[in-house]
Amino acid sequence: MVTKVASDRQGIQSVEVGFRLLKVLAATNRPMMLRDIAKGAGMPAAKAHRYMVSFLRIGIVEQDPSSGRYDLGAYALELGLSGLGRLDPVRLAGPILESLCEEIHETVALAVWGTHGATIVRIADAGGPITITLRPGTTLPLCNSATG
Repeated sequence: MVTKVASDRQGIQSVEVGFRLLKVLAATNRPMMLRDIAKGAGMPAAKAHRYMVSFLRIGIVEQDPSSGRYDLGAYALELGLSGLGRLDPVRLAGPILESLCEEIHETVALAVWGTHGATIVRIADAGGPITITLRPGTTLPLCNSATG
């Protein structure tokens, strides 16, 4: 979403053009061929390729060596989880998690539905003798977990 203030300011056009490619890739939820990404973004494949090379270098996309298909990379996940952590509902749940943890004397976790299932976004550790390996960003299986 572009606000009126943002649309009145001068920006960097190449950043905006490059993010059109990422938007196409993110909307499909599957790895894509360069030609399909370029077509979805409305640009020639040669131009899209240069952007994708830069995106590969910074890790926001990755490319399967055998198929040549592009997908979102580890940095895209990192950005997404960072953004998710800034959502108001998640922030508001923090004190509630802490209160619940203190009340029941157990570690509690907050999960939200992500693209791959229930994803842990916050944990309140009770500090008991049992160590857990659950961390924010962990995706839990839909059928084999209480959270899923």
